[in-house]
Amino acid sequence: MNILFLYRVFPEYGGVEVVTTVLANRFVTDGHHVTIASFEQPHLELADKLSSGIELVKLDYPVYSCANISKLRKELLNRKIDIIINQWGLPFKTTMLCNSAIKGTKCKLISVLHGSPYTSKLIIKAQDKCKLSNNIFSKAKNRLALYLKEHIVKWSIRYNVKHNARYILLSNSFIEPLVNYAEIKDTSKIEAIGNPITIDVNLDNFSFSNKKKQVLYVGRMDYENKRVNRIIESWEEVSKEFVDWELVLVGDGPHKSLLQNYIKEHKIERVRFEGFKKEPPIKYYKEAKIFMLTSDLEGFGLVIVESMAYGVVPIVYGSYEAVYDIIDDEKNGFITPRPYNKNITIQKMKKLMADDSICLEMGKNAMEKSKQFSVEAVISKWYIIMNAVISEEA
Repeated sequence: MNILFLYRVFPEYGGVEVVTTVLANRFVTDGHHVTIASFEQPHLELADKLSSGIELVKLDYPVYSCANISKLRKELLNRKIDIIINQWGLPFKTTMLCNSAIKGTKCKLISVLHGSPYTSKLIIKAQDKCKLSNNIFSKAKNRLALYLKEHIVKWSIRYNVKHNARYILLSNSFIEPLVNYAEIKDTSKIEAIGNPITIDVNLDNFSFSNKKKQVLYVGRMDYENKRVNRIIESWEEVSKEFVDWELVLVGDGPHKSLLQNYIKEHKIERVRFEGFKKEPPIKYYKEAKIFMLTSDLEGFGLVIVESMAYGVVPIVYGSYEAVYDIIDDEKNGFITPRPYNKNITIQKMKKLMADDSICLEMGKNAMEKSKQFSVEAVISKWYIIMNAVISEEA
């Protein structure tokens, strides 16, 4: 097959970008030809991580333009593309672009929603504005803006489902919420494929005895959807009791300085900021015993699976359905219920920190569960769907 990936920004260090690289490389290994088209290419040095023969194509903004349609169509014809995998599957404009370029060819379009089925960063920002409104006029204005944005998102999802050969979600648990949220009548094109582990899991010289008393977070430092402040606030309580443990935060983001100021003002001890790392944080996974994620918005949460592959026990806020595919609550991790409750998070942290035997048993279970998200397991699902799509009549 000849496959073309489309995404907003590539090459880049983000989760979708890394998943795209892993899938593209595996397709090439299996004998297929791959092209990747993007609108932004900020870190071309990351192209070195792509297999030989994978070519990059640069498109421009605005997304839906005559120039982009013409350029993309030329690539489709020259490279005899069979399948477009659109990794930017929420905005309708990417579907419009691809279908305009595809017109008259045998190429098929598959779009992927790399996020929650019923919210997005756009919606969360609008919701936060409503909460922070300090007078009746601004509240009314912000509520109207939220209402309009939600209806645009719902319409966009309905449009994408209708005008794609398949619309892929990251979890079977996402399908029903998406159908209900966007009021979708025909669900025949909706499928689910989880993301694969994107790091090399090398357990040579790995031992649970080498783990340290560490609580770990890996990801973007922001309040808007990652809500890293919740981890800091929980640590503020448990650190007073467990004085031989430390909190390690790996990553960067717009609210890192706010987090650091909070720690300083509240005199919270044993918090270590490690900053952004270009290389996979395997070193931190090998050392930590507990992994935390308290996001309001997640699509899949690859960092959870990655940490589990190295025996780290996750404590994750159950704000999204896919986490229930990843974690078996109480067996290989903890899922805290909605709405978010700091006291429950603290309770789960203390349970693991106080009992090494529980932490060890759950860590071993986590390693076993992570095998379900291997590249081999995920790529086989992709082939089933792509072969089915290609065999269908236009």
